[in-house]
Amino acid sequence: MKEFFRALKSKRIRREYLKSIAVGIVSTVIDFIITALILYMAGHEYYSGFLGVFTGATKSGAPYSPPMSIYITAIVLSFIVSILFNYIMSAFFVYEYSNVGKNAKGFTKFAVFALIGLTITTVGSLICSNVFGLSGSNVWWIKITIAVVVFIFNFFTRKYFVFNIALIRDDENTINL
Repeated sequence: MKEFFRALKSKRIRREYLKSIAVGIVSTVIDFIITALILYMAGHEYYSGFLGVFTGATKSGAPYSPPMSIYITAIVLSFIVSILFNYIMSAFFVYEYSNVGKNAKGFTKFAVFALIGLTITTVGSLICSNVFGLSGSNVWWIKITIAVVVFIFNFFTRKYFVFNIALIRDDENTINL
């Protein structure tokens, strides 16, 4: 943690961190909207309009919790779309040495860490809904909390394992910077 704050003294790292936050916010919005669309399409007969997915408002007034299979499907599909957006933005906008990760190996590492992030998201959602009994409109609080945890994980793994210039051996101009 101490090294993290020391690293933020660098303008380049601060700029990357702020860009990463911006991309993370847009990715999260994409994730939430796709999740809501899937939940609405699967349960439109219960919700009182699309915004009912976010607010928990139903036609009957009784709380509605989508089946876990629908919820997990929505999480996985929305996560995949938001990760693809995030990779493109990370590779072309966020990191100064982004060309380090603009290859098959970089994308593979990005995808592996994204799958770990998806696992954290899925397991966290299952624990919150099954163990703590949070569901319905609480789903969004679960997603927000888990999104913050996954954002921190994503920033560090991308910064230090995907788009890190120090990972390249420049013995024969391996990558043209």
